Amino acid sequence: MEFPASGRMRGLIKLPMRLMLSLIILSFMVALVTLCFIASDLNQQNTRQNHLLLEKALLTRQEVMQFHLSDNAEWGEAYENLHRTVNKEWAWTRQNLGESLFETFAYEGVFVISPQGETVYSVIDGKPQPRSFSAWLGRDLLPILQQLLQNSDGKALSRFVVANHQLVLISASWITTGGDNSVQPVAGPPSLMIFADRLTPAKLLQLGHEYGIRQLRVDFTLPASAEPLADSLRLSTDGQPALLRWQNANPGGTLLTGLLPLLILTMLIVLFGALMLMRSALRKAQLNDENTWLLAQSQQALSASERRFRDIAETTTDWIWEMDAHLRFSWISGRFPVVTGFNSEEWLQRTLDEFLLCDERQRDRLKQFQHAGGQLTLSGCRYLSAQHQPRYCNLTLKRVSLAQGDPGFRGSATDVTLEMEAQARAHYLSHFDELTGLANRVQMREFLTGKLSLPMPSQPMLAMIMIDLDKFKPVNDLFGHAAGDKVLHEVSERIRSTLNGNGLVARLGGDEFVIILPEAGTHAQIDALCQQLIKQLNAPFMVYDNTIQIGASLGIALAPQDADNASDLLRFADIALYKAKNSGRNHWIFFHRDMEEKIVQRREMEHALREAIQEDQLRLVYQTRYDLLTARISAVEALVRWQHPRLGLLMPDQFIPLAEETGLISALSDWVLFNACRDIARYRPEMAVSVNISATELQDGALPERIARVLQLSGLPSQRLEIEVTESALLSDPEKTLAVMQAVKALGVKFLIDDFGTGYASLCYLRAFPFDGIKIDRSFISPLTESQQARQVVENMIGLGKAYALSVTAEGVETPMQMSQLQDLACDAIQGYYIGRPLPLPQISTTAPVSEA
Repeated sequence: MEFPASGRMRGLIKLPMRLMLSLIILSFMVALVTLCFIASDLNQQNTRQNHLLLEKALLTRQEVMQFHLSDNAEWGEAYENLHRTVNKEWAWTRQNLGESLFETFAYEGVFVISPQGETVYSVIDGKPQPRSFSAWLGRDLLPILQQLLQNSDGKALSRFVVANHQLVLISASWITTGGDNSVQPVAGPPSLMIFADRLTPAKLLQLGHEYGIRQLRVDFTLPASAEPLADSLRLSTDGQPALLRWQNANPGGTLLTGLLPLLILTMLIVLFGALMLMRSALRKAQLNDENTWLLAQSQQALSASERRFRDIAETTTDWIWEMDAHLRFSWISGRFPVVTGFNSEEWLQRTLDEFLLCDERQRDRLKQFQHAGGQLTLSGCRYLSAQHQPRYCNLTLKRVSLAQGDPGFRGSATDVTLEMEAQARAHYLSHFDELTGLANRVQMREFLTGKLSLPMPSQPMLAMIMIDLDKFKPVNDLFGHAAGDKVLHEVSERIRSTLNGNGLVARLGGDEFVIILPEAGTHAQIDALCQQLIKQLNAPFMVYDNTIQIGASLGIALAPQDADNASDLLRFADIALYKAKNSGRNHWIFFHRDMEEKIVQRREMEHALREAIQEDQLRLVYQTRYDLLTARISAVEALVRWQHPRLGLLMPDQFIPLAEETGLISALSDWVLFNACRDIARYRPEMAVSVNISATELQDGALPERIARVLQLSGLPSQRLEIEVTESALLSDPEKTLAVMQAVKALGVKFLIDDFGTGYASLCYLRAFPFDGIKIDRSFISPLTESQQARQVVENMIGLGKAYALSVTAEGVETPMQMSQLQDLACDAIQGYYIGRPLPLPQISTTAPVSEA
C-alpha cells in the first residue's frame, strides 16, 4: 500500500509555528516596554497629584484663616471695643478675641494695630502679651499689608512670609462694623486685625499626612533663581526663597518590582509551552499525512447513504417522519412517543389531517402544498397528546422521492408547547393583574383610548373613578403580605360585584384601582355608585381569623367635560383623589379646574422650599428661657423662618406641613440643627439650645447618626442640645420611636415634651420614654391669673412633672403676675414675650433676662 509523501503537512506546519514564536517574543518585548512607560507615567502622575493636593491644602488654609479673620474683624462689637476704644476686658476676659483662637485653630499670633501703626492688643501663643507685631514677626510688614488692604478695600487677605527662618501664614483685615446698623463708624483710618499661623515642621508633617504627602518640609536653601526640584513647590514669600519638599511614593518602581519578574517568568513558560506544542503538532502532521489516503478510501463507502441523511439533516429539529403522496405516515422516528405519548405503530398509515387540529388557513396551505410540492413550514400547529392535553408544534414538509422512487414527503416536527404557553402567559400578564385578575394599566389605557376615540354623545358621559384604599398599609405591617394580598383580592371582587358587569375595573398597582364607566349617567347616579362602593369597602374583611377594617377615597373625572384624552383624564382623576384623601378620606370628590391650579401651586411651593434649603433663604430666631431658680437666662429655643423672595417672611406653620408631606423635613431639620448648634457654640457657649423635631423624624432610624454628625461639625457639647417633641409624636409606632429616642439619648442629648397637655398620649409615656422635661402649653398659662381652676390645673401639671423628676417650663408667659404665680408654684423655668421676643442670637441680651412685653 502506497501513501503520499509524509513531509507535506510538516512543511505546512513549520512556517506558522515559526511565525507564532516570533509573535510571542515580539508581544513580550512590547509588554516590557509598555510596563516601563506605565511606571514612568505613574511617577509623573504622582508628582502632579502631590503638587495639586499641596496647592489645594495651602489655599484652603489661607481661605479658612481669612474666614476666621473676617468673622472677627467685620463685627460691630469688635469695632466698638477694638477700634473706638481698646477694651481688653471685652477681648480677653470675655474671650471674644482670646485664647480660643490658639486652642482651636493654633493661631500663634493675634494682633490689633491702631491707625497710627501701634500694636494695641496682642495674644501670643494663647496668652495676652504686650508685644508689637513687627517685633514678634521679626520683620516690618505693616506698610506692605496696609497697601494691600487699601487695594482690597479692607477685605481680609492672606500671604506666606519667611520670618526668623520659619514659614508664617499672615492674614490681615480692617476692623469694620460688618453691616451692624446699631454701630456708627467714626471718621479716620481703620484699625488693623492680624492673625498669624507659624507652619512649624510638625504642622507641615500633619498637613502632608492629611493629604497623603509624605515627609512634607520647608527648605530655605534653594536660591531664588534656581529651578525647583520635581517633588517640590516654590512659595511666593516676598522675594525670600521658600520651597516645600516631600518624598515621592514612587508607584512606578513598586509596579516594576512586582510585575517585571512575573512578566519574565510568564514569557519563559509560554515559550517552553509553544516549543512543546510545535513538536507535538509536527508529530501529528506526520500521522495526518499517513491517514489522509485511508480517509479518502472510506468516503466511497459513505456515498450510497449520503443523500437520505442530507435531506434529514436539512429538516431535523425534533421528531422526523416520512409520508406517502396522500400524507399518510409511513415512518416515524423514535422521538415521536417521547414527545406525544403515542406509540409510533398506531399512527402508521394514518393521515396528517387526523393528527393535527388545523384551522382553515392551515388546511388550505396543506392542500396547496400537496399538489404544488416544494417545501412548507407551518407554525403553531395544534394537536392533542395521548393524555388529551393540547400541544403545539412547528411542521416542516418537503416533497421527496422515497426509496422505490415513489413520490412522498419527509419532514420534522418541533414541539413548541412551552413557547406558545409562555406567549399566552406573557399576553395575559401584559393585560391583566396577576393577583386580582383585573385589567392592568395597559389594558385599561387601551380600553379608555378606544372608548374616547368613538363619537361621544352629550349623555350619557364617560366617568373614570380612581380608588385608593385607606388604612391598607398597616394590614401588611400587622398581618403580613399574604393577608394584604387576600384583602386586595376580596376588594376586587367587591368592586366587580358592585358594578354588576358594567364598565371596566383595573388595578394600577399597590392599593390603587380604577373604574371606567362608558355610560356613567348623571352625577346623581355616579354619587349613588360611589356611596355603594364605599359601603362595600368599609364592610369588615375576615382574613385568617382576623377582622380587618379599611376604607377608600375616590376621585372622579368625566369625559368629555373634564378631558377628552386618556392621559389628562387619568391625571385629573388622580388630582381629585388626592383632594379626597386630604379632605378626610372615605368619601369621593369630582374634579374641578381649580384643583389643578392648587396642585401646581403646591408643586411650585415644594420646589421653592427645596431651593430655600439649598440657597440659604431660611433664618433662625431664638426665644429665651428664663430659669426661675437661678434668675438667669439658661437656654434658648431655635425657631425657623423662611424669607421667601416673593411672599416675604413665612412662619413655620406655613411650610413645615409641606416639608413633612414631600419628604423635605429631614433636610430642613438638618439645616436647623446644624445652624442652631453652630450659633450657640459661637455666640452663647454658656447656654443650651432646644430644637423642635417633627413626629415623622422620630420614625427615622438615621436620626441619631444625623444628630451626632451635626454635633461633631458644630463643636457643640451634646448636653447643651435639647430636642422638643409633641405628645402626638409618641402615638405612631411607639416601639420604634422609643428605640430612636434611646439612641439619641445615648449621645447625651436631652428630650422635652412640647405643648404638654394638648395631646392624647398616655401619662405612662412620661415614665416609659426618656424625657428630661416638659413644657406646659400656653393655653394653660393664659387664664392663670383669672381662674382658680386654671391655677389648680397648672399646679397639678407641675406636680406631675416633679413626680417624674422632670424639669417644668411654662410657655406663653406675658405678664409679671403670671411669672410671680409660677414662682409660687415652684415652676422651674418660664418662656414667653415677657421674657423676650424671638430675635437673632447676637441681639439677645445676657444681662437683662426680663424685657418689656
